[in-house]
Amino acid sequence: MAVAVAKDSPESGTGTSRARVKFVTAWGLLLAAKLAYALTMPLFGDEAFYAWAGLHPAWAYSDLPGGTAALTALGTALAGDTVFGVRFAFVLLGAALPWLVVRLARRLGDETDAWRAGLWSLPIPLLLPMGVMALPDVLLTVAALAALDACAGLLRKDGRAGALYLQLGLALAVGAFAHYRFAPLLLIGALAFLASGGLQRLREPGLWAALAVGALGWAPMLAHNLGTDAAGLRFQLFERHPWSFHAEGLAQPLLQAVITTPLLYALFGWALWRAWRTMPSTLPRFLVLAGVGLWLFYALLAPFVDRARFSLHWPIPAYLVAATLLPAALRQSRGFALRLAPWAAGLAVAATLAMLALFAVPASPTLAARSAGTALYPDNFVGWREVAAAIRPRLEDGDALVADHFMLAAQLSFELDQRREVFVLDHWNNHKHGRAAQIAQWGYDEAGMKGLAAGRRAWIAFEIGETPERDRAAWVNRLCRWFDDVKPVAVVEGPGGGKRFWLYRGVRRAAGADAGGCRVALPQP
Repeated sequence: MAVAVAKDSPESGTGTSRARVKFVTAWGLLLAAKLAYALTMPLFGDEAFYAWAGLHPAWAYSDLPGGTAALTALGTALAGDTVFGVRFAFVLLGAALPWLVVRLARRLGDETDAWRAGLWSLPIPLLLPMGVMALPDVLLTVAALAALDACAGLLRKDGRAGALYLQLGLALAVGAFAHYRFAPLLLIGALAFLASGGLQRLREPGLWAALAVGALGWAPMLAHNLGTDAAGLRFQLFERHPWSFHAEGLAQPLLQAVITTPLLYALFGWALWRAWRTMPSTLPRFLVLAGVGLWLFYALLAPFVDRARFSLHWPIPAYLVAATLLPAALRQSRGFALRLAPWAAGLAVAATLAMLALFAVPASPTLAARSAGTALYPDNFVGWREVAAAIRPRLEDGDALVADHFMLAAQLSFELDQRREVFVLDHWNNHKHGRAAQIAQWGYDEAGMKGLAAGRRAWIAFEIGETPERDRAAWVNRLCRWFDDVKPVAVVEGPGGGKRFWLYRGVRRAAGADAGGCRVALPQP
């Protein structure tokens, strides 16, 4: 026989205390592991680029609004020009995410369920990089949850409407400052809010003030696009997406299930369905519409969008919304879901621990070296320290530094004392990742190299694995356009020989001078 426990009874208080202790303990252990990796794991290539962008303060860049670069600049100002400094603000934001889940779940009215919702949010494997790496999705997800929480408070009429409108306006502005992908979250959240009783709030000036503040968050991005021939919009909306059907995208929900762990994925879906069926009040309806709307949006979009870049993390806000509803759904259930929950939790924890173990590969030079030649090799984390070590003793004041693509340039910029000026050749990688326009705007592209003073010495690094072998000779000979006396000076290997770099020295040719049949020798094998 089920026993209903009064909300204020000692039994209820004990249950709430236990749930809170479990959450705080698990959250603390996970945070400790994330901190260890944030301190020791080398910068991922994109992280290095955001740190490089942070040296060139701007409201927006060619690939993203300015939020991520601003956070790297803030972190290094507070915690030093270190790997951890770059990640400092993101560690804090990632640590706050489970607490935002608790706060949102608390709006549903049960304190114990709120702490349990926080627990369910912890072992989502896709969330693990948030709070370790300096990536825009951390800021994006924090903004999304803060906006949902403000809307939930308004729908519940919790009082303090002014504070909720302020929270909503700031969250919308921060989301716009984080990523272009905040736009679909904004649209889906707005539709869910209006469909769940939010229409009544349209008569209140506070809502329009919040929307106005949120709209201001898009102004820098729009202004940047107007001044750069819509470089950011073109990349995010057109250049990176084929917008033609590809059948592989149909497998996106299956891939989501695998990486989220199948049982947890199924349980989240069940929680949304169960909440719709058995919790007909305004707030659960809003959360279901928001979660399902985002989940379906990315599932339907998958067969038509980018296949070249990792995108499995896009629906994460939907999973966090499902986590807020799951404890109440389980409490009301007596069926298979209740029996499935411990297995789902166990598998999700195991998957999260496995992903934590994978982070040890880039964090440990020994493990990185041993993984060379395998799929586990952390290619985008390693190698640049060795190149920087080869350049540093040779580099003198006045020397120019050139990298053959943006990621290596950003990594060298970070390792060589936050060097702002690193020139970049016109590699296809720059265009693939939407960074070519930004490099040109900074004046570090090939056009910028034309401005180097005659006789200025330059050190040029090539990551040869990024260029097909048949094209390497022609790619290296590109240096003849600007430099004389180009000679190979070192071959540098990443850990375990998993990647290789060629280091050259050259001298800037005088403008208009004949190249004189320049040919660049390839390093001897």
